[in-house]
Amino acid sequence: MPIKDQLKAIVGEANVLDSPEIIKSYSQDHSVEPPGQLTCVVRPKEAHQVQKIIRLANKEIIAVIPRSSGIHFHGNVIPKKVGVVLDLSGMNSIKEIDEENLLAHLEVGVTWDQFQTEVLAKGYRSVIPLLPHAQRSVVMDWLEREQPVVQVHEYSDPLTCMQLIWGNGEEFVTGSASANNFREEGCLADGVSPQGPGPIGFDRLIHGSQGTLGAVTWGIVHLQPLPTLTKTKFITTDKVEDAIEPIYKILRRRIGYECLLLNNTNLAAILAGSGPEQVAELKANLPPWTTILVISALKRRPEERMAYQVEALDEIMTSYFPGLKALDTLPGMAAVEDKIPDMLLKPWPKDKTYWKHAYKGGCQDLVFMTTLDRVQNFISAVNEVATKYQYPVNDIGCYIQPVENGRACQLEFNIYYNPQDGAEVDRIRGLYADAAAAVFERGAWFNRPYGSAVTNIIYKKYATYVTTAKRFKKYADPNYIMNPGTLCF
Repeated sequence: MPIKDQLKAIVGEANVLDSPEIIKSYSQDHSVEPPGQLTCVVRPKEAHQVQKIIRLANKEIIAVIPRSSGIHFHGNVIPKKVGVVLDLSGMNSIKEIDEENLLAHLEVGVTWDQFQTEVLAKGYRSVIPLLPHAQRSVVMDWLEREQPVVQVHEYSDPLTCMQLIWGNGEEFVTGSASANNFREEGCLADGVSPQGPGPIGFDRLIHGSQGTLGAVTWGIVHLQPLPTLTKTKFITTDKVEDAIEPIYKILRRRIGYECLLLNNTNLAAILAGSGPEQVAELKANLPPWTTILVISALKRRPEERMAYQVEALDEIMTSYFPGLKALDTLPGMAAVEDKIPDMLLKPWPKDKTYWKHAYKGGCQDLVFMTTLDRVQNFISAVNEVATKYQYPVNDIGCYIQPVENGRACQLEFNIYYNPQDGAEVDRIRGLYADAAAAVFERGAWFNRPYGSAVTNIIYKKYATYVTTAKRFKKYADPNYIMNPGTLCF
């Protein structure tokens, strides 16, 4: 029986798609990675259907490329080998919101717009990356190691437990949700811990694996109460290095919830609201660098908590940085201080052009981990490469997200371009590859290597890591059907 007919027998005829429009749509994403090829798209609704599809793929030796949501940016869901795209976006049920233990049990297709709308209505918040696309999967963003803008939260990893189907077709559940009767009456497991009952935390094997070991079907994420009071502060500087030491001082005193640093290109793209002209105009009026700090207080004695945080911030700025000020607003931006806290609680509005696409239509992200004191070194490296490619350095967006109270940071460069211009796409592809090589030589740590340009650099360097990873791959996916050609597999 043809493979498509076998897939239809599992999920129904309406959920196996192979029209030219569908094939074209799923063969590419919003990155500069070249398009791939696929046979069809299959849309399961339940975990047991995912399991049957993967078992069928093992029998027929065909590639399976898991895809969690309607939009992707990094090339990791573009088929590198002709096969079947496993579209999990239809598995989008919020199974449970556990208000007592501040947990939410989500299927992998639940989007940020869907999830945040529901939890905010209940008086809670989820830690969230910076303005994610409304259609992005909540579970998958945490599996791909996105970093939250919130600095003060109880757990370093917002995702605790998950269910997945390994590439060998076996079902597996990680952490304290792994009890066979999880969430049934009398079950002692609570889903709060990512560690297993022994020495291995299998969740760590899945983070960053980009669908090469199996397909995740649901996850459990943390919630937090909504703050009662918020106050936004801005620290503006002409040079990025002048912003670094204040961030260190502030975060080590545990002041504020959200903290992030943006250059004027990215801040303009976020605040302009529409169109390249508005972005360019606003960018010209913004300071080169802006640190955004949101101070929050929960229900218990909120005025007192707010007062001592503001007092501590003023003391830091006066004592250590007399040339800088923690401003209550941005000059020329009326009431922006009132908008920021609400914006940082939510994904980008689904009825507006995504902020990364507002400036030129396309955006290629270069993302890695480092420490705050090394940021300027990497900016210089990327600017040198951009100049070589005759790309205006002032058009490069930069977003610096401190991690764990400034212990490290995620550094993201956003290279804006016109995706309709083939010559420009080729130029950006070369710029991205050379910039990745340049920052890697200076010590960038790619904890989520996307695209062939980066993976080829990373895995040539770490031979023993690759050898060990392939040993586990052989167990989890013995026929190498899961997203082949991605990472080192």
